[in-house]
Amino acid sequence: MKVFIAVAICKILYFIGSRVGRGSSLSGQIAMKVCPGALKRLKLPKTVIAVTGSNGKTSTVEFIARALEAGGMSVGWNYEGSNQIEGVATLLLRTSSLRGKVRRDALVLECDERYAKAIFGAVKPTVLVVTNLCRDQLTRNGHHEFIFDRILSAIEAAGYGAAKGKAAGGGAAEGEVADDGAAEGEVVGGGVTLVLNADDPYVAAFAGKEGGIKSGNRVVWFGVGRGALCPNPSAGDALCPNPSAGDALCSNLSTGDALCCNPSTGDALCCNPSTGDALCCNPSADDAICPDPLTGGDVAPIYDDGAFCPVCKGRMAYGYRIAGHYGDFACCACGHSHHKLDIEVTALDLLTGEIALDAWAATEEGRPGARPSVRNGVKTRLRLPSVPGAYNLAAAIAAVAAAGLGAGDAARALDGFELEGGRTVRFSAGGSEGVLLISKHENSMSYNQSMAWIVGQRKPCTVIVMVDSISRKYYTSETSWLWDVDFDILGDGCVQNVVLAGRYFNELMARFAMSAVDLGKCSFVGDIAELRGCVAGCGAGPVYAITCFADKAKLLKAFE
Repeated sequence: MKVFIAVAICKILYFIGSRVGRGSSLSGQIAMKVCPGALKRLKLPKTVIAVTGSNGKTSTVEFIARALEAGGMSVGWNYEGSNQIEGVATLLLRTSSLRGKVRRDALVLECDERYAKAIFGAVKPTVLVVTNLCRDQLTRNGHHEFIFDRILSAIEAAGYGAAKGKAAGGGAAEGEVADDGAAEGEVVGGGVTLVLNADDPYVAAFAGKEGGIKSGNRVVWFGVGRGALCPNPSAGDALCPNPSAGDALCSNLSTGDALCCNPSTGDALCCNPSTGDALCCNPSADDAICPDPLTGGDVAPIYDDGAFCPVCKGRMAYGYRIAGHYGDFACCACGHSHHKLDIEVTALDLLTGEIALDAWAATEEGRPGARPSVRNGVKTRLRLPSVPGAYNLAAAIAAVAAAGLGAGDAARALDGFELEGGRTVRFSAGGSEGVLLISKHENSMSYNQSMAWIVGQRKPCTVIVMVDSISRKYYTSETSWLWDVDFDILGDGCVQNVVLAGRYFNELMARFAMSAVDLGKCSFVGDIAELRGCVAGCGAGPVYAITCFADKAKLLKAFE
């Protein structure tokens, strides 16, 4: 009876709320207050895929939903973006029959990283995707190591396992596998498949050699391969501009230089693992090409969250980096290192959007970490080619494969697919083409990747950076996150004009005054209504705007 009442309340309130713009979470919130525990009584489909992490959740969820629908499945997913427990409740209850059966073949749930534990306490996913962890929403989340702990507890709640000394210590719960050999705080296996970003040392620690979860067959690894952005490493392209000068921690990628010979003994990067030659056998002694990780090597500017190991806090070394702290990492102390990829982006053309992936199929059971021997190469295209897009696409294909569908079929279904709820909106900026790149405030990696994409277009352009409301979820006037953003990227010659707009334009002015951007090409607009006129005087060329969801409607209205 409780399920009947909860479903009926949610359906009625969702119908009413959707017509006044309040249907995505309020109906589920009220239904759960009236009938607590109703979600646990629902009969879910066999396929339930959950996606969490700092960035890329919305796009990855839409990619997964599209691929499943192309495979003939009916899919329920929170396309409105309501990713806390109330929004998930609305989705489940409104798609259920009055008897409590969810009338979909599959569910794809975007889950807020802070509230995933509450969601998984009621809804157990069969596949859980963790996209990445990075600095995000300082006011709400603090540091991403705090979010690591929250997601780790969510993984336990999802049924992957239980920490020894808790559920697993006194006997496994239903659907879980006990392991008397697990160390205290280590999670043992259960029923959900994890899909993890192997390039992110924080995410990899969820199932790393020294991480919080005991690795098993139920982990699928995705990432961007060494050569994806570096077609000819031996010529000094892309990720390894000039190894001999110490621009990157790799001597010559073309000769197969590898990561640590023996991380457990403190060896760092090896020129030639077979001979034991090392670039930095003893990082603590400041040897060779292993200077202070905060200032030397091919590290992220402003700050480097890949400098120290998330497991033991020892120094980290990289064979190459894709973006920020993503790359081919290895801890010089504990051995926490990059995993072999199951879904690997092997080539990405940032101009045409063509992308090639290798989908590795395991042929031997019971050998986690061993390189599978069967490879299926697939090709597809990104409508808006970018490194974040490549990660999101790889995560989606990995999730679909983990759910039992073909990676090749998923890639074909997503060929050229344009995200409806994605992070790009096209608009008319007077006589110029306008592209809004929705980038999360309080998230430096999101900003950096948007600016890198703009510069990568190699077109003379105008860039708008607008900060008016920092968040749509809570009020804050804290702007220290601006100093984490690498605005030096906009110092590139193709960026001819920069317009700093919104309530916090003074803070933006102060930040840009300390950047490599020539202030002579900067304009300042406090009143958003004046934005159109300001941009009209900037000349020809596309107009790219960077702002958050909280400011999206204001910016678009200024150009109506």
